[in-house]
Amino acid sequence: RLQLRDLIGLPEWLPRLPKRKIRDNVAVIDAIVNGIIAGRRAANEDRGDLLGMFMLARDEETGEGMTDRQLRDEVRTMFVAGHETTATALTWTFYALERYPEVERRLHDMLDGAFPWDAEIGPDDVAKVPYGRMVIEETMRLFPVVPQIARRAKADDVIGGVHIPAGTISNILIWHTHRHPKFWDEPERFDPDRFDPAHSRKRHKFAYIPFGGGERVCIGNSFAMMEAQIILAMVARRFRLRTADGKEAHPIGNVVLRPEGGLKVVLERREAPSPAVKVA
Repeated sequence: RLQLRDLIGLPEWLPRLPKRKIRDNVAVIDAIVNGIIAGRRAANEDRGDLLGMFMLARDEETGEGMTDRQLRDEVRTMFVAGHETTATALTWTFYALERYPEVERRLHDMLDGAFPWDAEIGPDDVAKVPYGRMVIEETMRLFPVVPQIARRAKADDVIGGVHIPAGTISNILIWHTHRHPKFWDEPERFDPDRFDPAHSRKRHKFAYIPFGGGERVCIGNSFAMMEAQIILAMVARRFRLRTADGKEAHPIGNVVLRPEGGLKVVLERREAPSPAVKVA
């Protein structure tokens, strides 16, 4: 929404004052996170989770750990930036599984052979079904959650014969990169086997950049992939997700690539597999 500074023509670099509702919401999040940090400090224990990893991290030069404010900011970043992106990636993943039943059957067979029907699935378990990760990766190739990113040139450069002055902001179109025929055979075809490690090693390292790349790669990429694999395995083992209206989803690219109008689904419960099922 426009603010007074926009109407009177104040420069873009001048900071905006956050609206009261935004300030109040941030204060609620901060209070919750600060309470968790204080409780963990008092308990003086490592529970092996993300917060524990942040608390154990040390500066390579000084050996100092994060302050409470730094911890709060890191947790808040993961909380705010991570929930929508992972949820959107999984939305497109289940949409792809409906549209490609042979892929869905293969995933179900592997899940049925890898885990007991009522078993909990944790971070150490997803390696038993590498195909789940391959399905997610192929989904993020065709439906990158963040379809473009911007980068500022630190120094003068030349890209494709075009001079890029220092300070220039360039948009990297991840959507087009992931569908470029120079890097991908039949780029419009959904094929999780592209991400078999034997194939991935032959690909240009920047042909696939759903989390960005280089020094500015998303700090939460490994956490997001692990989270997505666990959720996919837990849900797909018990249910099939089917679009409620059966219509094709149309992606709308903004900051996050969402299905236009959302994607309403119904759950179809799967029957427990027979004991004879083995991993494909």
